[in-house]
Amino acid sequence: MRIGDRRWWSSWAGFGTMFFVFLGIYGAAQLGRLFEDIAPWPSNLILGALAAGALLVAVTLIRNVRYPQPWVNLDTDELRAGSHRTLSLDHIDRALIPADPAVQAEVLTLRLTAKEARVEIILRDRKGPRLDELSTRVLTEALRRSSIDMPASPHDPTGKFARYNFPGHIDLDDTLTLVSQPPAPGMPLPASW
Repeated sequence: MRIGDRRWWSSWAGFGTMFFVFLGIYGAAQLGRLFEDIAPWPSNLILGALAAGALLVAVTLIRNVRYPQPWVNLDTDELRAGSHRTLSLDHIDRALIPADPAVQAEVLTLRLTAKEARVEIILRDRKGPRLDELSTRVLTEALRRSSIDMPASPHDPTGKFARYNFPGHIDLDDTLTLVSQPPAPGMPLPASW
């Protein structure tokens, strides 16, 4: 079963419209300066805008390949990340909330990692929770079958400072709470509890 509903532009969720307007204008102007010797004004600005658009498309494709749409098969205890990476649920050993506070204000993303693959799941966006009830139940059961734990440091054997040594990482209990009840924008996240 596919977890959540994800479109090609979902990797840019959380960035406001003004970010893209500023990026487009500034990027086109700066890249247009590179094309001053090749083409006169305003052709160099058009070339700069095309280069900025191509760069945005390339970054979108790379992000979608790096963090693919997750699929879970509870019958075989497998997670599929992308078209060819399949791993056992017990290989998933880390869960973290990306530590970009500007993005976390409205969009809440959970990143699950293993040695073989990593996936990102958008739990909440501006409109509210993104996962439907069935996806939430399947993801919760898949997480229970995983081996998610806080990372350990040899210099902190008790794990007392794990939240400071590994910012954004959360344990299994916090991950299950986060998936079943994503906090509203502005509310504390498990990584900061």
